[in-house]
Parts: sequence; C-alpha cells; structure tokens
Amino acid sequence: MASSSHTRATVEMQQRDAVYPRESPLRRPAVGREIIGRILPPLMALVTVVALWWMVHLVFPRLLPSPLSTFRGAVRLLSEGGFFFHMIQSLRRVFVGSTVAMVFSVAVGIYMGTVVMGERFFQPLVVLGLTIPGLMWSLIAVMLFGINEIAPYFAVAVTIFPMLVINIWAGVKALDKELIDMSHVFHFSPWLKISQVIIPQLVPNIFAATRYGLGLAWKVVVVVEMFGTSNGVGYQVMKAYQIFDMEAVIAWTLTFVAAMILIEYGIINLVEQRVTAWRPKVEVWRR
Repeated sequence: MASSSHTRATVEMQQRDAVYPRESPLRRPAVGREIIGRILPPLMALVTVVALWWMVHLVFPRLLPSPLSTFRGAVRLLSEGGFFFHMIQSLRRVFVGSTVAMVFSVAVGIYMGTVVMGERFFQPLVVLGLTIPGLMWSLIAVMLFGINEIAPYFAVAVTIFPMLVINIWAGVKALDKELIDMSHVFHFSPWLKISQVIIPQLVPNIFAATRYGLGLAWKVVVVVEMFGTSNGVGYQVMKAYQIFDMEAVIAWTLTFVAAMILIEYGIINLVEQRVTAWRPKVEVWRR
C-alpha cells in the first residue's frame, strides 16, 4: 500500500515537473556567462578605440580633440533644438534611397539568377555601376536635379544598387536546387515560385544587403548634403569644416553613427530574428 502511494506521488511529481519544469541550479551561471559573452567583447572594442583615440590626442593635442571634450560636444548637440531636425532629414534620405534601391535590386537580382539572358544583359551594367564612385554620383545628382530632395534619393539609390544586386544575385545562384525542382513538379506559377520558394531562402541575403546598403547610403547622403542641401548632418559637418571645428565634425559623425547602431540593434536585428526564427542555427566550426 505504501509502495503504491509512493509510486503515485512520484508520478504526480514527474507530471508537475513536466508542466512546470524546475530551474536548474546551473542555468543561472550559464545565462550570466552568455550575457557577459555578448556584452564584454563589444565593450572591450569600444574601450580600445577610445584608448587609441586618447593616445593620438596626447601626441597631436591641437589637431585632434580629446574623447571627453568630443563627448561633451555631442551632448551639447543633443540639447540643441535643431539637432533632431537635421538628423531626421538625413535618416529620411538614407531610408528612402535605400528602399528604392532594395526594391529594384531584389527584382533584378532574382531575374539575373533565374534567367540566363537577364544575367548576360545586366552583368556588364552592374560591373559598370560598381566602378563609379559614390562621390561622382553625388555630384552628378546635384548638377542634374539641383538643391532638392530628388538629388540625395537618386545618388543613394544609384550608388548602392549594384552592390545590392551582387548580393541578391549570388544568393539566388546558391538556392537549394531541390526546392526549385519541387516547384516545377507542383507547377508553381512564376509569382508563387518567387514568393514561396525564392524569397524565403533569400532572407539572409536581403538582411545582409540591407546592412551594407545603409552603411554605404549614409556616406553618400553626407556628401550630397555637403553640396546640394541646406539641412542634414552633411550640411552641419560642412559648416563645421569651413570654420575648422574638428570637435563639431567628430561630434556630428559620432551622433549619426550612434543613430545607425541603434537602428541596427533596435530594429534590423530584432526583425531578422523574428523573420528567421524558423531556420535552425548551424554552427559547425564556430567556438
């Protein structure tokens, strides 16, 4: 009788543990090590950059401001009323131009990867686009469209378009052939094949292209704003350059970099993790 009640109690405890699993005493240290492993390396990289910056400042104090004075300058920028206006103008130009380039690059990249004649037609044009610097496109855009919003949109889209196409094109050529064959067997329409087979496999390439495109787009936007706009981060950097205010130039640069980092980790990373949650993590050689 006692054995039967003991067995019943054991079964109940096992069922309760299955529904409400107990936290392992080793779990907390493991989570702590994971958090430290994620935070410590970027923090060490930041400290290294600041240390190198400080050493160069000690050697050339009149040429390069100290990290502390530059940080104070960035704080002053944040407290000014026009800071967010100029930052929003630059970010808007970056995102609009990048979005236009991404839409066309996905379409052209898929076309090049799936149609032989499309690849032969667009490949020399893409290579030609890769050889033209972003500075040239910025000057051409300002000369063509003048001081208005079309110039930065055009310069950004045309500059980053070939790079994005190369990324998407390479991703299409590396698709799983068995899935493509399956779509032929089930007689998928071209649109269904693209939306259900090709694009889901291109998600990592699209996010990689997005990161690369945003990083290049803001460089182009700054150049266009220096010559062809009356607002934005590039316009403010140009004003600081004309009076040789190195501290203001670096402060504006750091604030824009901080904004792009927040967008990377606060938006792009979260969206990518959510979209690619179904993909198994494969880490064969990473330690």
